[in-house]
Amino acid sequence: MGFLDKIKTAFQKTSEKLTVSITGKKIDENFARELEDALIMADIGVETATELAKKVADRKFSKETTDLEVKQFLADEIYAALRPYESDFFNRDFSHRPEIILVIGVNGNGKTTTVAKLANIFKTAGHRPLLVAADTFRAAAVEQLKYWAEKIQVDIRAGKEKADAAGLVYDAISSAADNDVILIDTAGRMQNRSDLLDELAKIKRVIKKLDESAPHKTILVLDGLTGQAAHNQVDVFLNKIGIDGIIVTKLDGTAKGGAIMPLTRKYKVPIMAIGLGEGLDDLKPFNARAYSQAIFGI
Repeated sequence: MGFLDKIKTAFQKTSEKLTVSITGKKIDENFARELEDALIMADIGVETATELAKKVADRKFSKETTDLEVKQFLADEIYAALRPYESDFFNRDFSHRPEIILVIGVNGNGKTTTVAKLANIFKTAGHRPLLVAADTFRAAAVEQLKYWAEKIQVDIRAGKEKADAAGLVYDAISSAADNDVILIDTAGRMQNRSDLLDELAKIKRVIKKLDESAPHKTILVLDGLTGQAAHNQVDVFLNKIGIDGIIVTKLDGTAKGGAIMPLTRKYKVPIMAIGLGEGLDDLKPFNARAYSQAIFGI
């Protein structure tokens, strides 16, 4: 399945919900209200939904306007809003050797699998990734990352259970002579646990002792199914740790595929990638055009 087919399939539930609110309807005030409700239910956000519904009402579509033309109008508006938040994360040469990428987020958001998918992407592009299993609190997370490292055939550094994560990271970076990109999988930090956030800040300080400019990217992984609740996570991690971009996972199969829109609107942070499935090739660079078309089934 090609990229465009995959993203369209992933957002099928969202597009089906929005299509019901558009298909065969007379474009009037009632239509605008129903459309606004549908957009909110798709997690596009209240402010954006209200603005889009108003733009449709103000557009004065003719009686001959087709459903597809309305969908394309909405898709174009969303594309224009999201285009500034596309990222060249996968398409550029690393400016540092090694490029150090810190992956953070709360439990269950898919960090470890995302790290593996990133490693696969970078290896395919000709890089030499090193995975660092810094989630020393969960033996299962370490074993999971070891499994992926063996499957992808990339290097990995792991320590003993409950070992000092910052020390492990320091040793891993110090000995990574042959690797040009280092991906650090951290333990899940609940955003209301200041002690765990302090440990994450310690990892970041240790990295800076080796390279003042590092980590070169700090990426927050969010679960697309959490909807507006994800904003609480962004607030805490942005303020306490700092983030350079967001990866939104588990967007396949949800009817709330609009979740990216309010995130970019509020935080002005790039969307590095979106997760469209469990497979290694199911992490895709965020493409605003493909995304905006897909959520309307175009």
